[in-house]
Amino acid sequence: MLALPFLMAWGLSASCLSQALPGEFLLEERFQPGQSWRVRSRSEISGTLHLPAEGGKTRSILLTGEGALDYEEVILALTAADKGPVAVERSLRQYRRADLKRRMGDQDQASGLRPAVKRVVLVRQGSQEVPFSPDGPLTVGEIELVRTDLFTPALSGLLAGKVVTPGATWEAGPMAVRELTDMVRVDEGKLTCTLAEFQEIQGKQVARLRFSGSISGANEDGPCQQEIDGQAYFDLASRHIVYISLNGKHTLPGRQGQAASTLQGRYVLTRERMDGLGGLGSLGLQDPRFEPGEDTTLLLDESSSLHLEYPRRWKIVNRGARQITLDGADGSGLLITLEPPGRVPSAGQYLAESRAWLEKGGHKLLGGDPPMAMTAEITRFSLEAEKDGKKVHLEYWVRNSPQGGILLAGRFPAAFQNARPDLERLIRRSRLVGIPK
Repeated sequence: MLALPFLMAWGLSASCLSQALPGEFLLEERFQPGQSWRVRSRSEISGTLHLPAEGGKTRSILLTGEGALDYEEVILALTAADKGPVAVERSLRQYRRADLKRRMGDQDQASGLRPAVKRVVLVRQGSQEVPFSPDGPLTVGEIELVRTDLFTPALSGLLAGKVVTPGATWEAGPMAVRELTDMVRVDEGKLTCTLAEFQEIQGKQVARLRFSGSISGANEDGPCQQEIDGQAYFDLASRHIVYISLNGKHTLPGRQGQAASTLQGRYVLTRERMDGLGGLGSLGLQDPRFEPGEDTTLLLDESSSLHLEYPRRWKIVNRGARQITLDGADGSGLLITLEPPGRVPSAGQYLAESRAWLEKGGHKLLGGDPPMAMTAEITRFSLEAEKDGKKVHLEYWVRNSPQGGILLAGRFPAAFQNARPDLERLIRRSRLVGIPK
């Protein structure tokens, strides 16, 4: 059982419980920049996934996993009042621990945060959190680990937001429902919250809440249903949720005639108010590094011979030993080719090869920019072309270093926005970590 050590850590020893206390209380948590907490959580998951296989059959995979997070968090900014009820817009976390282990079938998977990016800023956008690190780009796995964790300020949606007495019930707010279920769309169902009682625990007056319900909607994997049963403790003096535990059942419907996939999970979280910023140090909350920007929100990929830093509007769709392909949502595309030392073409050679390839493919060349040296290592040029009445803009960059070369070719619709800053940032910040073969 996970709950016992966490309860004892916060001082919730059953031998110290006594009835007490106010007959009614305002259950509401308010936030302001500079507030900080120490947050620790543990999670467990197990179940069976039924996945489609060849011939209309189904293959079943057992899944188990566990996770542990420990971090200090400070609020950086709140939403503006004209955007609706004031809520937390940005927070900064300093991770002490971030571990996730999972086994799918006979495959073990593990993820965490690299020491270089233990500080992470979370930006709340709608019902989702967008994480980035002020200290360097995050990998897709690191973003997913942080994004799927609870955004603790959203838990305030479990509170009544008004004066209540024991036995009172209310419906949890949509912010808390989406946070606890990780759904991008809620179709039906609700979480019902109840003030079970007021208690005194080792000199602290708390309210014990119960919440439960069934929610149907969709997450990033498609339609799903979740059943949740949990409890929370609200400190009446500090006016914040200090503990939450829940059991959940997550069901993904199968295709017609196929069994549904079912996962069981348990989650426990403790939250302790801090005086000052703790391990976050004497930070200025207005530090520009804590604002999302083109440099701070880059993604990192190191799964080939290339340390690749690229904007989040691009998605890697193919990765080989010497070539990486990325797609943009507007139909644009990038091709990165790695060359060993001595085999890197000059910009003039690359231009001639590109022109020949386009003409052979039936393109009519309309112009472009000649090769231009950007640095001692980097040269760029561009071409304008047309085929079947459709115009395209093509950007080419060459980086030649002692370790080898990086060739970057970008294809954009004629009505493209200026992509040159994207490509220049990509090729300047990327580097070879091995010699391409």
